Amino acid sequence: MTEAITRINDTAGTFSERFPILFDPNGRLQKAEKVVAVMYDYWGRQARSKTVVDVGCSTGIMTRRFAAAFHRVIGLDTDHVGIGNGARLAIEAGIGRDALQFCGADGCRMPLADNSVDGVICNQVYEHVDDQQGLMVEIFRVLKPGGICYFGIGTRHVLVEGHYKLPFLSWLPHGLADVYMKVAGKQARYDVLLLSYRNLKKLANKFQVVDYSIDIIKRPEHYAEGERGMLRRWVQRWPVWILNLILPAIPIHVWVLVKPGDDTAAVAGRRTSRYTAMGMARSGGPMWPPVARDQG
Repeated sequence: MTEAITRINDTAGTFSERFPILFDPNGRLQKAEKVVAVMYDYWGRQARSKTVVDVGCSTGIMTRRFAAAFHRVIGLDTDHVGIGNGARLAIEAGIGRDALQFCGADGCRMPLADNSVDGVICNQVYEHVDDQQGLMVEIFRVLKPGGICYFGIGTRHVLVEGHYKLPFLSWLPHGLADVYMKVAGKQARYDVLLLSYRNLKKLANKFQVVDYSIDIIKRPEHYAEGERGMLRRWVQRWPVWILNLILPAIPIHVWVLVKPGDDTAAVAGRRTSRYTAMGMARSGGPMWPPVARDQG
C-alpha cells in the first residue's frame, strides 16, 4: 500500500497540535473575513440564506465566523483536537447546532447527501489531502447545481514554502524534500502535496472557475485583506494585462468553483472579470456582514 504522504507526521500530534498558529484568533479571523468577502461578492445578500460546509475546519475559529455570515455552517475535519476546540467556541458563543455543527469526517468521504449544500469552503486544504481528485469529486457531489466552492490554493512553485518556511522546498521531489527538512533541523518529514498551476486547473476541470486572484490584488480593501507589505503594494500598481500574463506564477490564488446548473453561465459570467481591457475596477464597496464583537 502506498504511504499516505500527508499523514506521515501524525505520530507527532494532530495537525493543529503541530501548528499552534491555528489557535491564533486574530490571524484566523482575518483569513475568515477574506473568505466571507469573496462569497458575499459572488452571492450578494443571498449569502445569508446559504448552507455552507467548511472542509478542513481545523480549530473552528474561522468556522465560527462563517456561522455569523451564513444560515447554517458544518465544519468537517479529521483533527479531533481542532474540532473539539471549535465545538467549545460555539458553546461559549451560544451558537446552536442548527446554525453551526462540527463533525469528525474526511473531506473525501463527507457524511452529506448529494446536491445538499449551497457552498463549500476549501481554503488551503487540498495540499493536505492525498486523494486530491477524490476531494474534488466529493465537493462536486454535495454541492447543489449552481453551488459554489471557495477554493483558496497555493501552488508548488512558491519561493518560500509556507508551512515549514524553507526556500524552494515544495519544488523538490518528496525524497529530496525529506532530506532538506532533516538538514534544516526540522523534526518532521515533508507532508504537503502542492500542485503546479497547470495541475490545479486540471484538478478543477469539472467546475466553472471564477478567478478572484487579480481582483483581490487590485482591490484588497474590498476583500478584507490584512496589512500589505511593500512588495504587494508595488504589485497592486501593475497593469491588469501584466498580472494576467504572470498569473500562473502567482503563488496564491482564490477561485470560486461553480458546479454547473441552469443559470450558472449567466451568474458566473457576470463575476468572471472584475476589470475591462482598460483595467477599470468595478465600483461598489464591501457588502459582507461585519464581524461580531464577541468573535475575537
